[in-house]
Amino acid sequence: MENLFTIGQVAKCCDISPTTIRRLEKRGLLTPAYSNKASGYRYYDNHNISKIMQIEMFQDMGLNYDDIAEYYTSCGNSLLLVEKLERQMSILRRGLDEMKLRLDNKNHMTWEIINLPDYICYAKEYTGTCVADKYRDMYNMCHDAYEKGYKMLPSEPLFVINKRDDFLRGEFSEKEINYICCLPLKPECASEETVTIRGGKALSVLHYGEYGTFAEVHLFLGKMIRELGLKSVDYPRTMGLVAPYTGREITPDKYVTRLAILVD
Repeated sequence: MENLFTIGQVAKCCDISPTTIRRLEKRGLLTPAYSNKASGYRYYDNHNISKIMQIEMFQDMGLNYDDIAEYYTSCGNSLLLVEKLERQMSILRRGLDEMKLRLDNKNHMTWEIINLPDYICYAKEYTGTCVADKYRDMYNMCHDAYEKGYKMLPSEPLFVINKRDDFLRGEFSEKEINYICCLPLKPECASEETVTIRGGKALSVLHYGEYGTFAEVHLFLGKMIRELGLKSVDYPRTMGLVAPYTGREITPDKYVTRLAILVD
């Protein structure tokens, strides 16, 4: 038909299958410009093609079909989608920052203000003095949670809350301290056995290099808190410690660790 296209033509120019186009129609995301009731053939116009390309762009952004439907239903004015994309951007940025630090291949520390979300966690408190103690306790806690069938939160493998504040005074002792190993879970896993670790505005230090420089990173965090005139409202969290478990090919001098603390 004049100025209209067949499903085959649309599939070719959009580089998708006719099945995908029919799926978009079934989900209410696409309406043909004209349907011939007698033959069952459907025809599409320029607007249909533009919308298909926009839907593909949304999928590249990480939105699913339900998210995309929410976008059109709300006329593009959806706080839920904005919050979802901001969470995804934060995750992507963290991963990209870590990869770029490894490309530079230099011992490095940077700071920034970030927003930490609330986490539903399977958590246990331990006491220890050295890095090996924490690795042992984290490993055992994770194994316990896996056996219980908890659903992990992929965006944040695990973190440790270090119950210490000496670094705020420019000190760092090697004495025994308490620390809480936290394994973030999907929200539906909340139960009497889980706890909510609150989030908020936080000062974050990203460190690349040997994990043995733990004291140096804490002291840098304390220095930045003092220089920026901030007030800490919680204990510091050591984040991004999954590499020693899953990336055993990553040598200890190439770990990327994030230390964050809630601030007022």
